[in-house]
Amino acid sequence: MGIGVKLGLAACLLLFALLPFAHVRAFPHVHDDHDFRGVGSLVTDGEVGLPLLWRADVFGTPAQPHGQSGYWRPLLLLSFRLEHMLTGGDSAAFAQLGHVVTIVLHAGATLALWWLLTALGLTAGAAFVAATLFAVHPIHAEPVAWLSGRTDVIPILAAWTATALMVARDDIGSRWVACALLLAALLCKESAVMPVVMAPLLVRLVGRSWRTALLAPLAALAAYGVLRTVFFEGGVAADAYLGPQAASERWLTWLSILPDLFRLTWWAGPPATIRPVAVATSMAAPGVAAGCAALLLACGGAAWAWWQRRPVPLLTFALWAGTMLLLAPWVRVPLGYAEVAAPLYERHLYGAAAAPAVLVALLLGRWIGSPGRALVVGLVGAALLAPQLRERTRVWSSDEAFARAALEQVPASPTFLNHLGWSLMLEATEQERVVDEDRAQAALTAFESALVRSPDHFHASLNRFILLAVWPREGEASAAEADLLERHGDQAAALHNAALWHVRSGRLKRAVELMTRELATGAAFPGTEQALQALQESIRLGTPAGG
Repeated sequence: MGIGVKLGLAACLLLFALLPFAHVRAFPHVHDDHDFRGVGSLVTDGEVGLPLLWRADVFGTPAQPHGQSGYWRPLLLLSFRLEHMLTGGDSAAFAQLGHVVTIVLHAGATLALWWLLTALGLTAGAAFVAATLFAVHPIHAEPVAWLSGRTDVIPILAAWTATALMVARDDIGSRWVACALLLAALLCKESAVMPVVMAPLLVRLVGRSWRTALLAPLAALAAYGVLRTVFFEGGVAADAYLGPQAASERWLTWLSILPDLFRLTWWAGPPATIRPVAVATSMAAPGVAAGCAALLLACGGAAWAWWQRRPVPLLTFALWAGTMLLLAPWVRVPLGYAEVAAPLYERHLYGAAAAPAVLVALLLGRWIGSPGRALVVGLVGAALLAPQLRERTRVWSSDEAFARAALEQVPASPTFLNHLGWSLMLEATEQERVVDEDRAQAALTAFESALVRSPDHFHASLNRFILLAVWPREGEASAAEADLLERHGDQAAALHNAALWHVRSGRLKRAVELMTRELATGAAFPGTEQALQALQESIRLGTPAGG
């Protein structure tokens, strides 16, 4: 195949990867994006220097940079900081640049897969078909259309590029570059250990020595271990949800999700931001037996491919097996929501989505004998899948869309009712006053529905008070404040927001009392001490507070 034809196919792959996501660049920050990239985050706080970004927990805050999730992903945070600097802090431009970068990274991963498959011996046409099906796989809506999903895209891009380089070239320079790429993958997400471990197996099957195959991956793993030990202060927040308490239930629940993991790589189905997982308590629980079968199929297929010395089938089955094993409860980690007892999230399947694409290309390999046929098959696949991919991205188009999609799966969830109310409240208010009565009322209804289901839900209680305070509905706000402080009077955020309300209303002595209590929590908001001193001085002089 001539260089011109290869360039043409590469250009088509770029179009297949970019076009279904072109509209995503206008999406704002959604859900976890606010924690990573929003106002007050580690990334946007000018007081947080690069050394702290390098050391911090990925879910850390300027006040508590460590001990949140136990996840160390410094390159992700540093990439976000660079984008924030380039856009001057403008929120819309920051989000737009972030989406453009993520989409380009997805296109890069698509090209990396094509290169890796051809390096492993698959024909360029068959590899083109596999890469096309990967590029437009509907499961990619979450990791590519959602900015927080970038943490799954970068490791696959870096690891596949490194593996392809090690397979295609056998020189010391390539090994150093591969080592750097594999280390970068690990510094973006811990799960990159799967493609890093897979790399030497593939390199070995193309005829390299074990020494050559293992050098770069082992060096990357060793460097990562040293860096994590030296720089990262681990730890998980005390209130983090870690799944079932009993180890047997955690493992059984993990087995129960494996059939869905396997199915989703083939057919993503309707869009969803959350997939509830019930705790499995016995081998008879739904999905457990099928999960055992899925795991045996994936691991058995990988073992067969290794025995037969067939690198492309090994890649296929190892992607399934590796993803399944990575999500096993080897250690307890935060799972996000109480409705999810095992990590059934679509973003975890970004790399695994290549497995069915490669298998289809293998089955069609003999028929795809020319670039023309490969292009036709790729076009048909893209035409069938790209519209579904585009439609699935809509749930990441706003916080409201995210919350409504989640509530379709878990209608009674106080967490997502609160998130819906919060998104509606933001749309209903401007400059600390309500400008859209209908949306404000819908937000209030959502908060109250969340509190009916969970009366002690902190964020629903706090957001309900804030909404009533800015509406303003003075009497209802007073009652909401009393309930908030009765239930959550030890929370700095509750005390801080209540104090601000009293300052705006001219009740300075009450504000002083609340700020004093806020400081006593040890988790006061930045600037609280100075604000308290200003209020005390205003009271002493009998002058209005500065706010």
